[in-house]
Amino acid sequence: GTDCNASVKKGDKDFSAAVTQLKNAAPDAVFFGGYYAEAAPLVQQLRNAGVTATFVSADGAKDMEFVKQAGDSAKDALLSCPCGPASDTFSKEYTAKFQQEPGTYSTEGYDLATILVKGIDAGKTTRAGLLDWVRNYQGQGVAREYKWNENGELTSTLIWVYKVT
Repeated sequence: GTDCNASVKKGDKDFSAAVTQLKNAAPDAVFFGGYYAEAAPLVQQLRNAGVTATFVSADGAKDMEFVKQAGDSAKDALLSCPCGPASDTFSKEYTAKFQQEPGTYSTEGYDLATILVKGIDAGKTTRAGLLDWVRNYQGQGVAREYKWNENGELTSTLIWVYKVT
């Protein structure tokens, strides 16, 4: 029902109205479709108000800053993302190169850049040529198998769910 639907704005830090509304609705779970900057104080304020519902969010909150800023309130939060975990080898090489661990879309970003470089190496140096290359590309990357359908969507739609411990 509408009593389980609350809106917050980017940049908000005081979520008391939403927290009261959600507390009164007593949901089993709260899904937040935003970024960690708001997710962290929101989950803290929910926990401080005694709301024990499972906190669920997506890739916008799947960032170490969410855990850092929310502290213990982030425990057991579920974060979904079409971004897979980096392999040990990729993590080690990435960390050595950039002095930080891979981020949310580091593996996918690496894979997509590699696909474009392969296209350029194959002589596709125009936008049209690269678009055609990607449309017809199929191959295994670090993160997943890449192949697109006629609408430009990946043919394998993998979603990972991460639990904050």
